[in-house]
Amino acid sequence: MALAGLWLGAGLSSAAADGASKEPGPMQVTTDTPQYCWQLAAEVAATRRAVPAAPPGVRVLADEGQRMCGNGMVRGGILRLRRALMLLRNEQ
Repeated sequence: MALAGLWLGAGLSSAAADGASKEPGPMQVTTDTPQYCWQLAAEVAATRRAVPAAPPGVRVLADEGQRMCGNGMVRGGILRLRRALMLLRNEQ
């Protein structure tokens, strides 16, 4: 039992060392604000123009997201807009 614990512990420490040696990318901080919601809506609109054949449902997600942003339901709007953006980026 103790041997298994040492083996497992050694594996975790080497995995942690591997992760520590990699440089993290730049951190992007977002907030649940109406401004971010509208910024995201603009990004979705620009990406929709760049993707000629948008996946099904993107228009509905984008429209619902914008409607929710306009009605003060910022978190729900952001959620839908992020999903639409993710679907669009997968098509690029």
